[in-house]
Amino acid sequence: MTETRLPLELSLRYDHSLGELAPYFNALGKGRAMARRCVACGRVWFPPHASCPKDSQPCEWLELDGTGTIVSVSKIRSRLPFAETDQDHVFALVNMDGADNAAFARLGTSARNATPGIRVRLVASYGEKGHPAQSAIFECLEEET
Repeated sequence: MTETRLPLELSLRYDHSLGELAPYFNALGKGRAMARRCVACGRVWFPPHASCPKDSQPCEWLELDGTGTIVSVSKIRSRLPFAETDQDHVFALVNMDGADNAAFARLGTSARNATPGIRVRLVASYGEKGHPAQSAIFECLEEET
């Protein structure tokens, strides 16, 4: 008996709520870094948390200047969620100025050869498709050596 196969293409579209973290996601595409500070211990989180992961207390919004220092770099060829083709990407772990944690970041064109210790800044990312978290793009502040 021969197996019969029918090619199907499925699509899903829905409205995704940004919820309590909407100020963070809305600011990313504009190159602004919205973080949250614990009202009890004062720790600052970027990306933000709804409540402090250290002591479970509420957090308040504050804006960082969007700068930081690269801790580590990873280069890969892959397709981002909602993208149609594979591309070369450079990702980094960035210690954000004014935050107590490090942030996962995608590096822009000026930072393709960045190494740990290089200073970067969050920039506006116009025309990005996909989840707003993909708008977190950083460019170099200084010449790479």
